[in-house]
Amino acid sequence: MVVALPSNEYKRASEVLGRAFLDDPLWRATFLDADKRLELLVGMLTGAVKATAAARGVAETTPGVDAVALWLPPGRNIGFWAMVRSGFALPRFTMSLPAKDRNRMMAVLRQLEERRKALMPDPHWYLTTIGVEPERQGEGLGSTLLRSGIRRADHENTSIFLDTETSGNVAFYQHFGFEVIEETTATESGVPVWLMVRRPTSPRM
Repeated sequence: MVVALPSNEYKRASEVLGRAFLDDPLWRATFLDADKRLELLVGMLTGAVKATAAARGVAETTPGVDAVALWLPPGRNIGFWAMVRSGFALPRFTMSLPAKDRNRMMAVLRQLEERRKALMPDPHWYLTTIGVEPERQGEGLGSTLLRSGIRRADHENTSIFLDTETSGNVAFYQHFGFEVIEETTATESGVPVWLMVRRPTSPRM
């Protein structure tokens, strides 16, 4: 079962995502202080959740808030007015970072956004973030969230784009019909990133 993420659960959702991404190679290379990494991830993802909602994106979860997915619909981006409506949560977090961490984070986000625009000129759904509470991984919660988004995109006859920094996730997404359209290397860190797309098909899941 998939439900909309209620606003009173934004912080909890961000904590779930933070724990899910704690060992992600890209964020390990971006936030080098292991003792502060979870705190920084939660801060960044709290801003991302609020900005997604403010951009009229889709934030979904499973009952119990043990898995979370953030989607930007076709034609939607987290621009200036979304930042305003979110209370500038993400910019305020960004400016609180030490300069080196801030520069690494901004370089990566800028690079990935540039590649998305270059590779996906047509309207598409963008799965910006998906994560599962570590102790609940392997129970199919992430698959449930992903299927929900796939059904929505297929119904609209629209592609889905995502990026992942974990090689094991590539096969996971391929199982759902995604294909790698580019493999690149993250600015500053040298971490490989796979850019993937799923073309719309007739609903079958």
